[in-house]
Amino acid sequence: MNSRERVIRAIEMSGPDRVPITHATLPGAWLRYGPALEALYARYPSDVVEVGSATQGEFGPKIGVPSRDTWGAEWVRYTDEHKGQVVFHPLADWRALDTFEPPDTSSDEIMAQVAQNIARAQGRYTLADGDTLWQRMFYLRGYQAMLEDLLLEPERSAALRDMILEVMRKRVRRLCELGALDGIHFRDDWGTQEALMISPALWRRFFKPAYAELFGMVRQAGKHVWFHSDGVIDSIIPDLIEIGVQVLNPQVDVMGKARVAELCGGVICIQGDIDRQFALPYGTPEDVRREVRADIDAFGRHRGGYIGRGEAAGDTPLENLEAMFEEMVRYGTYPSGH
Repeated sequence: MNSRERVIRAIEMSGPDRVPITHATLPGAWLRYGPALEALYARYPSDVVEVGSATQGEFGPKIGVPSRDTWGAEWVRYTDEHKGQVVFHPLADWRALDTFEPPDTSSDEIMAQVAQNIARAQGRYTLADGDTLWQRMFYLRGYQAMLEDLLLEPERSAALRDMILEVMRKRVRRLCELGALDGIHFRDDWGTQEALMISPALWRRFFKPAYAELFGMVRQAGKHVWFHSDGVIDSIIPDLIEIGVQVLNPQVDVMGKARVAELCGGVICIQGDIDRQFALPYGTPEDVRREVRADIDAFGRHRGGYIGRGEAAGDTPLENLEAMFEEMVRYGTYPSGH
């Protein structure tokens, strides 16, 4: 069974030989471990290859040096552990929306590069970035301002949403024309440590139809819908399932494995997020192995349903990363594909 078939079987719950593995790496991990991390990844290669990002520039060239993303927002990062903060919002003044020129994230050149990356996938599952909607709105406008505007400026907020949606719609349409592409990944952090950033009712009214349209395009083309969202999002997980998400990458441990399993177990596939707040940086290798086993027990015992993932950061001991991958393969291997 090659990587592509393994991932498809995990998503569709048709009996992979083992839990698929994916990598997630922050710059700090590369700086700290370099060749040792490369060697670890070579022993445990990702079953998924990401074949094209929708934007660039969110990670600056070095700490303290500004960079502009594809949409014109200016970023500065202050550590090697995250992509930093937006220090210039192109639409901080709503009047700028009238003349704002959105980028083309689906040009012939971009699609040709995605196609080349797919051709080099060598039996791995291919996943392309469909971009972000909510985060793009506040990158352009400002986070606090955008939260207020959803209530105080609903028409302008809708105009901004629809402008971004049109760019995403065009990109998704062109990605769906690439027959060898397996899935499209969308990403919007919707949760805080305690709750959704906005009321679930507002989310359903203002954002759910837009996601439903994008996800429907992907599903109609016969490809998989992946969605990432950090924080406590359990109030909208049933909605995401309803409108077509097939692989969800949530921050499992802020909601609790039992709660996420109640909503998702045997229904959709979970791409894991081994606890990066405590277990991965501060736990022992056995703590990490225990977390992996608990994840697989919660989500991966449905003839699939789980894709292994844990984020490597500069504060993550290399032995914990090694324990994570070892346990994913050892505990997540099934003699006859479940």
